Amino acid sequence: MNGADVKPEHLSSEIRVIPPSPYTEVRKPSINREILVPEKEATLAGSKTREKSAFSFLHDAHKKTLLGRSSLNWARLAAFYTVFYFCLGCFFVILLYGFAMILNRDVPRYYNQESTMAVRTTATVVGMGFRPQPDVTDSLIQVTDDPQEQKRIASSLRLFRDVYLIQKNDAKAEECTEKDPASDLIPGTACQFNWFHIVPTQQHPCSDNNMYGFKKEEPCVLVKINKVYGWQPPKGHIPTNIQQLRGVYNNRSVSKPDVYVTCEGSNPADRDILHDLTYYSAGSMPVSSKFGVIPNYYFPYRNAPDHVQPFVLVQFKNLPLFRLITVTCRVWAPGIIHDTRAMRGMVSFQLFRTHNVTRPQINNK
Repeated sequence: MNGADVKPEHLSSEIRVIPPSPYTEVRKPSINREILVPEKEATLAGSKTREKSAFSFLHDAHKKTLLGRSSLNWARLAAFYTVFYFCLGCFFVILLYGFAMILNRDVPRYYNQESTMAVRTTATVVGMGFRPQPDVTDSLIQVTDDPQEQKRIASSLRLFRDVYLIQKNDAKAEECTEKDPASDLIPGTACQFNWFHIVPTQQHPCSDNNMYGFKKEEPCVLVKINKVYGWQPPKGHIPTNIQQLRGVYNNRSVSKPDVYVTCEGSNPADRDILHDLTYYSAGSMPVSSKFGVIPNYYFPYRNAPDHVQPFVLVQFKNLPLFRLITVTCRVWAPGIIHDTRAMRGMVSFQLFRTHNVTRPQINNK
C-alpha cells in the first residue's frame, strides 16, 4: 500500500463546532460605511449645489448677473423689444389708416343681398323692436293701477322718444311723398318724420299727458323696423293676409308696396283674449283696428344724421287682470320671410295687467 493513502487516526471527517464561550465578545455585523456614507454625502452635496445654483441664477454677485443676464445683456434685450413693438404698433396704425381711407363712412361696402345676412336666404333679413322696455334684458311690459309704476314705465318710452324720435328744428330733412320718395333725396338728407306725425296733440290716447295709455291701463306699444341700409319694399304681390284684412284682393304686382304691421297673441289662448287693438300710423290711414301702415316713400334708409325710423303705435285695450299675454308682431311686405326660431321679421313681448290688492281694514270695537 502507498503511504500517502494512509490517514492518521487523529484526523476525522467529522467537523465539530465548538460553542462560543460566554466570556467571548460577539461582534455585531457593522454597516458598510464605505458604501452608504458617500451616497449621503453626495445627496447633501447635490441639494446644496441646487440651492446655490438657484440663488446664483437669481443674483450672482461674482458674475454680476440678474436672472442669468448681465446689465448690458438686459439693456440690449429691452432696446430690441422696444424697437420691435414700436415698429409693430406703427404697422398696425398704418393698416388702420389705410382701411379708413378706403372704406366709406356713410355707405357700407356690402349690404342687403351682398352682405352676410343673405348667406342662408335670398331675402334681406328685416328685424323689429318694441318700446317701452324698462329692462333691456326682459320683454315684459307691466300694466298696473299704481301711479308710481305707471310713471316709471312711461318714462322709459319718453326717454326713447326724446332721444330717437324727435327731429330738431335745424335738422336737414325734407318732406317725403309718393312723388318725392326718400330714394330721391340728396345724400345726408332725411325725411321729415317724428313722433308728432303719429301723436299730433295731447288729447291723443298715446300722448304724454295720458302717459302713453298707461294712465288708463290701455298701453301704447311702439313697434318699429330696425334700420337696414338701402332696404326698401321690393316690387311684388301684397301678402295674402293683408289683402284679407283690407278686403281688397288683387293678384297684380305692386311696384311700390307699403309695409304693414300686425300684432296678435302668440298662442291660441292669447288670441282668444287679445282682440281689441288700435293701430296709429302715418300716412293716409292714421287709425285702424286691423293693421298699421308705414308708407313706402319713407324707404330706403341712407344713414342720414337726422333720420327717424318710421314706426307704428299699437294700443291694447280691455286687457284681463292677472293674465300673462304673449304678443307677436309681424312686418309684412313682399320679400320678407318670417322665422319664428330666429325671430326674423317679427318681435315678441309680454303684457301683464295687475292691480294692487289691499286688505280691508277691520275696526275692532
